[in-house]
Formats: sequence, C-alpha cells, structure tokens
Amino acid sequence: MACSPTRVVTLAFLSLMPAFVCDSATAQVSGLIEFSESGRLQRGIPLVSLASEIVVMGRDGWLHSIDPLQPETKFKSLEGQYEPLSAPELRNQLRAEFGKDFEVVATQNFLVVQPLGRGDRWAKLFEQSHRGFVSYMSKRGVNVRQGRFPMVAIVFPDRGAMYDEFKKQKIDVSRVAGIYSNNSNRVMTHDGGHLTSIIATVRHEAAHQSAFNTGVHSRLNDTPKWITEGIGQLFEPAAVTTSTTASLRRQRANEDSLQVLKKSYPGKNNPEFAQAVMNLVSGDEMFADEDHVMDAYSVAWAMMFYLAERQPREFAAILKHTAMRRPFVTYQRDERRADFEEVIGMNPYEFSRRVSWFLESL
Repeated sequence: MACSPTRVVTLAFLSLMPAFVCDSATAQVSGLIEFSESGRLQRGIPLVSLASEIVVMGRDGWLHSIDPLQPETKFKSLEGQYEPLSAPELRNQLRAEFGKDFEVVATQNFLVVQPLGRGDRWAKLFEQSHRGFVSYMSKRGVNVRQGRFPMVAIVFPDRGAMYDEFKKQKIDVSRVAGIYSNNSNRVMTHDGGHLTSIIATVRHEAAHQSAFNTGVHSRLNDTPKWITEGIGQLFEPAAVTTSTTASLRRQRANEDSLQVLKKSYPGKNNPEFAQAVMNLVSGDEMFADEDHVMDAYSVAWAMMFYLAERQPREFAAILKHTAMRRPFVTYQRDERRADFEEVIGMNPYEFSRRVSWFLESL
C-alpha cells in the first residue's frame, strides 16, 4: 500500500499479489480451468503455478490466488480458450453483485458502479482521466495498448460503505478516499466527502488503472514504486487530462508535490534530494517509512515529470523496460540501479541535478 505525499490519509494504490519469487515457478497447470472461490465456480487461466499456490486470471480481470493443497480447493482443466467477459456480461455481473441501490453507467472504456441518481459526473471523470492518460503518454512515445477488460470503477455513497467493501475483500487500509486494487483491477472511491480532494484521488488511482490496463505497467512483475507512484502523482493535476491547459507545463505540475519538495529539499542541487533519488532508484523503502513517505511520493513525481517533459524518449524507454520484465521475479537493488543508468543514460546523482534545475525553472 502507498499514499500520496500531501494526502497520506486520503488515497492508496493497493496490490494484494503474493510476494515475488525467483525462478521457483513450475508449469504444473495450464490452459483454461474452472475453479471454486468463496463458493462460486469461476473460469480463468493460470498465470503461474507453484507447489502451494496457483495464480489465476479470472474472466473478469481479477487475479485469484488459490492453494492446491487445501482440501476445499477445487479446480479442473477445461476445453477451449480463455476469453475475458464482454462488457454486457460484466455489466450484468456487477448489477447482480451490487444490487438494486446501485446503477452501472457504461462509457467507451469504463463500467462505473454508483448509487442510483448520481448522473454522469463520475463516468465523465473516469473517461476523461483515461483519455487524458492515453493522449499524454502517446505524445511522449509510450506504447499504449487497448486493454482486454472493461475497466471497473466503484463509487460508494459514503466512506462507511466503501470501508465495508474493503472489509469484505480483506483490504486492510485506513483513512483513504479511494484505492486502485491490482488484484480486482478496480478503482474504489466514494462521494460522501470533500469532492475536490476525492477527485484528485480519482485521477491518481485512475492513472494506475489505465497504466496497468494498457501495458504501460505489468500487473505481474515487480515495477519500482518511483515509477508507478510517480505516474499516479503525474496525473493528479486537472491540466494533465484536459485539453484546454495541457500545453502549459507549469499548470501540469503537481503543486502539492512541489510544496513538499520546497520544504524538504530547499535550494538547487540539495544533497539530500540527490540521496532521495538514489534511494528510490535502488528500492521502495522510502514508501514504507512513515517519516519519509510524503517525500517519496514527491520525489517520484519530480523524477517522472522531468522525464516526461524534458526527456520523453527516456521516459518511454524506462516504462517499456520495466513493463517487459519477467513476471513474478524480484527486482534486485543492483539490477535496478544498473538498468536505470543504462536506460536513462546517466547515474542517479547526475540525474538528480538535472531534475533539481528543472524544478527551479518551474
């Protein structure tokens, strides 16, 4: 779990995948299978098979972890090929899941589940966020694929209802306005709070969802958090996803992140900023440190914003490189640093100086 620097208590990007493993997967199960989870029969395709765990992609895009050693576990191979649920099939499934007090609003790319009578405000926000993501990335040479699944966003009537859903899904987070769950491939939020803050959260989490559904990130490998969370921070400002102000770089800057950076790393070429860049390139520990999590998000934003705006070729290259890594393999510290220097073309300390000067120019 991770949180935005200035809204540490309002959002989270959540991945419930099992820990990454190194070369321990064995292809024991393959092809289309039928399996039982929570008393419901489902179909999917195994992504990896271990002695004590099989990770399955369901037809609705969920990632399921099943234990073949448990006596209640049931699965069998089926004839045929894996096919994701169609939008109408998934829409009917969502209606059955959430009941008569909710409606499902469809857009070109989304199925938005919301309380009855909310109109099209949320659907427009999610659709605009995704279209802005695709446009911004494409203009910078990033390969953006068409996703295999309709993206699902759940808007609950209030915070309590959202947390009831978290509890049902065994999601252990607190004080958040919304999350993107890698396992369910859903954004979940609510409209019972301060709308401005929630909308910024939605843009952040929708960027995660867009990135993982278009191949910009892989849902199955160990992508450095400075990249995934830097992307989330990148799309929080409204100007990044709207055409009216998208040409003005200063308006695309994340003001909250800028303020954190000014406070934590004042002046140009601050050595502590350089060390923070090195720390993020090497590992994700800063995101788990309550004393430095705000700095981690802000520095990650600065790194990705600099690359996107000043070195778009390297921006596209680092996203392509990390997305194409082998699935379920831990990204070791030395490998992370070596890949960074090869793809970006400089060491993290030189890179930090360029980012620092770029921030000053804003």
